[in-house]
Amino acid sequence: METIDKTVGQRLTMQYIFALSVVAILTVLGQFLIQYTLSHSLNDAHTINLAGRQRMLSQKMVKNTLVLKNYKLDKNTQLKYIVEIKSDLAVWEKNHFLLKNLSDEKKFGNNKKFENLIHAQYQSIQKDYDILVNILKSVNENSIQSINDLELIASGQSFLEKMDKIVFTYDDWSTKQVITIKKFEWILMFFTVVTLLVEALMIFSPLIKYVKEVIGKLSNSEKKQLEINDQLRFSNRMLLQAQEKLEIATREKYQMQLAEEEAKTSALLKGQEEERKRMSLEMHDGVGQMLTGIKLVAGKLKSFKIENDLKYKKTVENLNILINEAIDATRTVSFDLMPPVLVDYGLLATLKIVKENLKRLYGLNLLIESTVKSVRFSNKLEINIYRIIQETINNSIKHGKAKTLMIRLVENESYVFLELEDDGVGFRLDSISDEKQSIIHNGLMNMKTRANLLGGQIKIKSEIGKGTNIFLKLPKS
Repeated sequence: METIDKTVGQRLTMQYIFALSVVAILTVLGQFLIQYTLSHSLNDAHTINLAGRQRMLSQKMVKNTLVLKNYKLDKNTQLKYIVEIKSDLAVWEKNHFLLKNLSDEKKFGNNKKFENLIHAQYQSIQKDYDILVNILKSVNENSIQSINDLELIASGQSFLEKMDKIVFTYDDWSTKQVITIKKFEWILMFFTVVTLLVEALMIFSPLIKYVKEVIGKLSNSEKKQLEINDQLRFSNRMLLQAQEKLEIATREKYQMQLAEEEAKTSALLKGQEEERKRMSLEMHDGVGQMLTGIKLVAGKLKSFKIENDLKYKKTVENLNILINEAIDATRTVSFDLMPPVLVDYGLLATLKIVKENLKRLYGLNLLIESTVKSVRFSNKLEINIYRIIQETINNSIKHGKAKTLMIRLVENESYVFLELEDDGVGFRLDSISDEKQSIIHNGLMNMKTRANLLGGQIKIKSEIGKGTNIFLKLPKS
């Protein structure tokens, strides 16, 4: 089989290269002749256009001169006619120079007949041309009446007749060129058709017979191969069935493990929230009340009169300051663990309180943009959104060094969209798993876990020096 492949490939390659080369050469030669003809046709058309323009300009200038002389015109109209005649005369002289001095080789190649004929025609027209130039150059306001009408008309008419002959000469030459090229095109087409017929008889016909022989040999081999393929197909079918069963079992096992992990994570987060709620109540009701009692007792110390004991007064003042700070810290920790306003009034009311605390405690400017129409979401959704915002605030303050954090909340019938964007120092996403970034890494993983448990999606973007952007799409139910 390898010998047949090589033989067929070499034979096909050589014959196709030969056949296509001949056709390509004839095609390129034909295109060259066409381009050559078009190029010369453009030159001939340009020359004929100039000659025709000379006829038109000569008629126009003679007519304008006669009108200027024989009609009573106001000065503005006279001046307009004179300017137009002078302008046309300049173009007329330029075109005459171009036509007369155009390269004979460019016009007629080596055809001496047309070359001598056009020279003679230009010599015969020169006298009329000179008369018209002299008359038209003398046209002005003072000398217009001195112009000889008969001489002007006779020279103009003679110039037109001789210019017609020049145009016809150029046209005859262009027609002859086209006829010659058409003959060459017919010859090339004949050779192309003959070449294609020869290739069909001498190359493609024997090649088809050879290919048929090779295909016959391949067909015999194919029959044997089909029998082997049937056996392999049966074996493969059995293997595929076994593989499908194994994949189904593996997929079911993975889904069970995934569901189990999600259930464990959900239960863990739920337990954390319950524990935070319990600790928040204990701190608020227990530690907070004890600190309040200590503050009241410390306040009574001010009523004791100890004369001239500045050290005692300073100690009482410091004690009151420390107690106030402890009460504020306890309230902040209790609020962070589980804000009562979140349970009672919802997410937006909680964010307003968080905004005031952040500005007072850390100088962080929290901006809130919300277009949500729902008064409340589900308790589970509100708590998880709050925890994600809380984690973002913590990262923006401690690691991002941010001054401003923007929170955008949007909703539709099925989803809540949350976007968090700060102006901090940012970080590289591929480096958050490093040892120094483990806190950020854990915080982001907590956000992703909460989003996944809610059946939502999260996207995180951050660049060094460009802040951090977090976008979440969370289902309402």
